[in-house]
Amino acid sequence: MNLWGTVADWFVVLGTLILAATAVFQETIRGWFYHPRFQVSIKTEPPDCVAVPVTLTDGTFVADSVYLRLWVENIGNATAKNAEVYAKELRRKRADDTWERIDVFPPMNLKWANIGIIYFPNIPPGMGKHCDVGHIVDPARRDRLRENAPRLALINQQTSLAFDLMVAPNHRGHIIGPGEYQLDILVAAENARPIKETIAIDLPGAWYADEAIMLRDGVGVTIV
Repeated sequence: MNLWGTVADWFVVLGTLILAATAVFQETIRGWFYHPRFQVSIKTEPPDCVAVPVTLTDGTFVADSVYLRLWVENIGNATAKNAEVYAKELRRKRADDTWERIDVFPPMNLKWANIGIIYFPNIPPGMGKHCDVGHIVDPARRDRLRENAPRLALINQQTSLAFDLMVAPNHRGHIIGPGEYQLDILVAAENARPIKETIAIDLPGAWYADEAIMLRDGVGVTIV
């Protein structure tokens, strides 16, 4: 009887320790089974890419533009908290078909569409949000937005693309001219591991006032 009593006591102690550990580490244990998971996509058509007139705060028209937006979807089983999209590296395709890193491009967070913030507070399972990758302005009105980049030596008929970084650098290294590019991004959240994706961008250089034609012939974006 004493032996069985000792064994029973040990089971009680073990059970108590398990319950205590579960109480202390319940969030960690829950995270093993319930966590957000991201999937990203982009198409050169609405609603991802759309024509948006740029206006002043009083509504005065400034220029026509096209915004390129990434769709970030939570395909996990828990709400993503403080989600962010980080533009890590930009490369341009050379004439010899190799890729060259653009050193003047500053790695930085991109803005969430329509609200312009770094962290999106909550993205529930099955939901998604758009993140601004960049925008193209009618080149004839580009100077009104101070998006000229002298180093690119562009003429007024050539388009440029300005990446929607949280802060536009003074040296305007976030602005690119016609060419083929690859942008590496990291998508993460407070409770989700980062995933890495690459966005391919083709900017031929021509501007079209019609949205459908511009998104067909004036720019192309896809996930590599």
